[in-house]
Amino acid sequence: MFPRIPLRLPLIVAMTAALCASSAIEASATCLTSPVKDRRAPTSLPFAGRATTQGAAPVDVSGTPTWLVGLWLSEFRVGTALYDQTLQQFHGDGTENMLSNGLPPTLGNVCVGVWAQVGPRTIKLRHLAWNWDANGQFLGLFQMIVTLEVDRTGTRYTGTFVADSFDLANNVIPALHVEGTAQGARITVD
Repeated sequence: MFPRIPLRLPLIVAMTAALCASSAIEASATCLTSPVKDRRAPTSLPFAGRATTQGAAPVDVSGTPTWLVGLWLSEFRVGTALYDQTLQQFHGDGTENMLSNGLPPTLGNVCVGVWAQVGPRTIKLRHLAWNWDANGQFLGLFQMIVTLEVDRTGTRYTGTFVADSFDLANNVIPALHVEGTAQGARITVD
């Protein structure tokens, strides 16, 4: 249904290069060639405040909109270029999971999110993932804020997104700021 040429991988490669150039991981080697000493994320996350939604209330599961809950084949575009293609699952408790085609699993292609209804058949989604380089070095946080509207049939959605990556000091990486459009088609068992 959608072409498979996501742009998120080149953006992550650019981010890796930018972070490697600006950080001193090992004085005698670059980020991409230095051995990984510890694959765990730092215990202190300076950007942890980015992962909260101020004023958001938990979703009332009894009133869950059936027009959203389920599995979707989604694409995110910047202009006409495909930024990412995903399998996206919305849950009735206000959470979301996504499997991205824009990155290989070794660079972190699994994302999570929280959503809330903000209008008729319309939601706001805060979508998060960790950023890693090719050697398993933790680089920071990826965040995408998405507004989606599901059509009256409950089989398609359209919307907009703003994506940013944050370094370990909680700074936005301006070169990786992206804005675009989103569309999705519901996946069913039939």
